[in-house]
Amino acid sequence: MKLEGERRKVKEYLERGMSYTDIAQMLGMHRHTVKALSERERNHVQKRTKKGSKLDPYKEYLLRRVLEDHVFNCEKLYQEIRKQGYSGGKTILKEFVQPYRKSFKESYTRRYETEPGEQMQVDWKEAGLYQVDGDIIPLMIFVATLSYSRMSYVCFAERQDREHLLHCLVDAFEYFGGVPEKVLFDNMRTIINRRSGSEVEWNEKFLDFVDHYGFTPKVHRPYRPQTKGKVERFIGYMNGWLETSSVRSLQELNRTLMRWVEERANQRVHSTTERKPVELWMKESLDSLPTKYEVSYLTYRKIGKDGVMNYHARKILMNSPYAGQEVMIKETLDGKITVHHRGEAILTYTKDDKILPLSEQIRKKQRSKAGTFHAASDIEVAVRPLSVYDQFLREGE
Repeated sequence: MKLEGERRKVKEYLERGMSYTDIAQMLGMHRHTVKALSERERNHVQKRTKKGSKLDPYKEYLLRRVLEDHVFNCEKLYQEIRKQGYSGGKTILKEFVQPYRKSFKESYTRRYETEPGEQMQVDWKEAGLYQVDGDIIPLMIFVATLSYSRMSYVCFAERQDREHLLHCLVDAFEYFGGVPEKVLFDNMRTIINRRSGSEVEWNEKFLDFVDHYGFTPKVHRPYRPQTKGKVERFIGYMNGWLETSSVRSLQELNRTLMRWVEERANQRVHSTTERKPVELWMKESLDSLPTKYEVSYLTYRKIGKDGVMNYHARKILMNSPYAGQEVMIKETLDGKITVHHRGEAILTYTKDDKILPLSEQIRKKQRSKAGTFHAASDIEVAVRPLSVYDQFLREGE
């Protein structure tokens, strides 16, 4: 009877899509024993027609959520399939999910746990298309998770380049109230020039940022993304949130997202620590924050001999002393543009400012020169006594 019961369990788990290894770990058997039981069952047990259940049409979706997204919250899964038309109960759903939850927990019992303040893990996630201020635009989501407390910070970004990464890191440090000893990254081309085995050549601008905040950057080994599994699992947890109506601005969208993070994600009881992230965050030993790092795009331009500077397809007529000179242009992520010449700011404007056509700029400058006049007080006038004029009149007689 015991052998028959084990054969039935193996059959059930195989039908659910579990591997021989997962079944062996869960039943406390050797993988070869599981395989032998499955073959013995196929050879010696007569197959009976199995009655379908209301859950069958949704098993493919559930398997993807469980195996790929690592979502084991049955209440959450129940609400998701209810929206798709599921009319069954929760018990059969819990029975379906239970072996996967147990197998997943057992496979991570040897995960590396960090000390308070030791590590933060970061990653990007494609969020898809969002309607912002009437325009449909693709957005990314930046996610940062403190490894000890599982406290998380997230924000939307328009691009995944180095400048947006640094900007998001600055915001994450300020949200957490300090800087961890190490930050674990994916193998991002925006911060790594090249990599050979364990040897990493970091980007110089990124190293300047690292030196400013005083943390040690790390990247996971190639083909082992589970090294930063804490942030990966949080991304899986937040997958169900990524639904929203149109918003007026990216700032509004980020406020909505962070409201969910603060009220739900950081307040939930974590399945591994069995504590709320916000409670353990109080024990994080983070280094104090230095002055805020200024993140901006840096570009060098040579002003033409005619005094015209060309930047972002906009032509600006500069003062004549800067004709033919090289300038440095700093553009912040919010669109503030400052032109520097030999360390001195000579022009500041925003990308939303209206710039006149070059021909109009020239005419305006010419009109300004033509209209130059001197005040009467600036003109020197010869002053003579009245007796001089009397003498001129007598001589004329």
